[in-house]
Amino acid sequence: MTTQQPATRKLVIFSSIILALIAILSIINYSISQTLSWSLYPIGALLMIWATFSPTDLPKYRLLGSFIGFSFSIFPFLYLIETISGGGNWFWPLAVPLALSLIVTLGIFLFLFLHLKNKWYTGAAAFFLFGVVLNFMVGEIVKHYLDDHNIQGEIYNRATVYSFLFASFLFTLIGFQKPAKS
Repeated sequence: MTTQQPATRKLVIFSSIILALIAILSIINYSISQTLSWSLYPIGALLMIWATFSPTDLPKYRLLGSFIGFSFSIFPFLYLIETISGGGNWFWPLAVPLALSLIVTLGIFLFLFLHLKNKWYTGAAAFFLFGVVLNFMVGEIVKHYLDDHNIQGEIYNRATVYSFLFASFLFTLIGFQKPAKS
């Protein structure tokens, strides 16, 4: 029982700070313009931060809880940004595929992080997943979106993909040389 109490206390303090910040932002915004406008951006971000970091108080499921909190909070946050910015219809064609590609990449990395015993293999996986796979997926998603809007241009730098691929290869080679510690 005593091991849960500090974790619960930290969560209450963290939640109280987030709520206090939301209240302050709301009061300032409302006192200036008699409406909530610009404060919705940081309020949405604070809620996403809370959903992502509050599960870190769960002793056995910190990473998984944070991953789930982030995964479920990113979509409402992006929708909020699209709605209050009035900047066009980009949520479904751009934000959702980008967020899904990030979530899938993070999920795969989380699985590998928890199961790979060799830190060099974990590093190689990170370079490959984020620098090669995610970089390529983001480039293709943005390219497709821009093509649909008749905007031309180079989306991603091939040198970046190749350099991360090379780093992944180097980390894998080092991992072969240095076995995992038990």
